[in-house]
Amino acid sequence: MPTRQERRDNERVPCKLVCSFELTKLVDSSTAKLITGSGHAINRSVRGLLLLLPEQVNKRQVVEIQLPSKAKKKQSTKLVEVCWTRPISVSARVKMYLAGSRFLFKLPVPS
Repeated sequence: MPTRQERRDNERVPCKLVCSFELTKLVDSSTAKLITGSGHAINRSVRGLLLLLPEQVNKRQVVEIQLPSKAKKKQSTKLVEVCWTRPISVSARVKMYLAGSRFLFKLPVPS
C-alpha cells in the first residue's frame, strides 16, 4: 500500500460522472442483502476514484461500479475497494457518503 504522500502525488482529474453501483450488506450472520443504486464519481486518479454514494459503505468493502466510457460507447465495470469514508449531511434528513476507493481490477466485458 502506498504511503499517504505517494497517494497524494497522483494527479486527480475531475470526472463528474453518474455511475451505477452494486454492493452487499450483511443483514445478520447468515444473510446478505444486495443493494443497487446510482452515485457520482467526483474525481479519479490512476489508482482509484472519489465516489459520492447514497449508501453508507465501510472501509475495505468491495463495490462494483459501472462507469460510462466515452471511447467505447458502453459502460465499463470496475471493482473498487473503499479506503475511507465520510458522511455528508445534504439536508436535515438526508445523508450522502464520500468514499475514497482504489481499483482492484477491471472485469471482462461480456460478449
